[in-house]
Amino acid sequence: MLQDMDSLTFIIPAFNDEKSIAPVIKKAAATGKTMHIPFDILVINDGSRDRTGSILTRLAKKYTNLRIITHKRNAGYGKTLKELYEKARGTWLFSLPGDYQIAPEALAKLWPKRLGADMLIGWRKTRLDSPARLKQSAIYNFLLCMLYHVDLHDSNSVRLMKTSVMKSVSLTSSSAFVDAELAIRAKRAGFTIIEIPIAHRARAGAGASGGKLKVILPTIMDMIKFFL
Repeated sequence: MLQDMDSLTFIIPAFNDEKSIAPVIKKAAATGKTMHIPFDILVINDGSRDRTGSILTRLAKKYTNLRIITHKRNAGYGKTLKELYEKARGTWLFSLPGDYQIAPEALAKLWPKRLGADMLIGWRKTRLDSPARLKQSAIYNFLLCMLYHVDLHDSNSVRLMKTSVMKSVSLTSSSAFVDAELAIRAKRAGFTIIEIPIAHRARAGAGASGGKLKVILPTIMDMIKFFL
C-alpha cells in the first residue's frame, strides 16, 4: 500500500477502449516516474466487449503497480467512477479517461498547485468536441452553478484530489452526475476546489457515450433527486 505523504493513484475507467487504453497506462506510468511520485494505477474494465480486457491483462505483466478490476457486466460510468474514488490507495488520486481525451501529462499542470486546494479540476478550456457536446456541457455546468452554487466550467473533467476527501463525502449517484455530486458535497464540507486549464485531445477510443440519451437522462434524474 502506498503510504508516502505525496503518493498518487491514477484511476482510469475503461469501456471498449482497446485503441487507447495501452497508451493511457504507458503515459501514466511514464508521468509518475518522470515526476518522481510514488504511484500506482487502478483501472476498472467496465464490461468491455472488445480487446480492452486482454490488453489490460498483458499490461499488468509489465507494470507491477497496475491493478485491474473487471466488471462482468457494464455498470456504467457513474458507478465505475464511484468505485474508483473509493478504492484509490494513494494520498492523492488523479482521474483519467480511458479514451485518451486527456493525456496523463496533464498531471504536471495540477500537481504543483496541490498545496492550495483539496480538489483540482482540469478545465478543458479549448475542447475538441462536437458543437452539440459543447452545448450540452455548457448547459449542464450552468445548471450546476444555478442550482448548487458550484461555479465550475468543467465539472466532469479529470481531477487531482486528496483521497481523504472520500472519508467525509458519501456519494449516492450512479450516473455521470457523480462527478458533480462529488464537487458539490466536497464544497459543502468545506474543502477547497480550484480549476486549472489543461489541454484536450480528440477522443481516441470508442467506449465513451457521454452525449447519448441513455447517459443524459439518468444524469438529469440524479441531478433532480439531489436537488430535492
